[in-house]
Amino acid sequence: MTITQEKIIKEIAEKEDINVATVRKVFKRAEKCIFAYLSSTTPTDNTVVKILDGLSLECKYIPEKEIHTYDNIQCDAKIWTKPKITRYYNRKLNGYFD
Repeated sequence: MTITQEKIIKEIAEKEDINVATVRKVFKRAEKCIFAYLSSTTPTDNTVVKILDGLSLECKYIPEKEIHTYDNIQCDAKIWTKPKITRYYNRKLNGYFD
């Protein structure tokens, strides 16, 4: 089963009695804010954006490097992001605290 962002937007709008366009604008602004925070990661500071309780994005800066194989490959510096789900969230999801 795949739950799309559009389905979540419509459900929030319906349950909270808010215009769908307003909820969509909030989602778009949240996405832009999250992207701005993650893209501002520096070589000295990693960035963690806690999206929801138990769900976060951890971002780190990977410096430029050279890989020596048959050819010398130059890898550019980049920002690498990975999602994190806390152990508490997983336990809560699986009914551990019931």
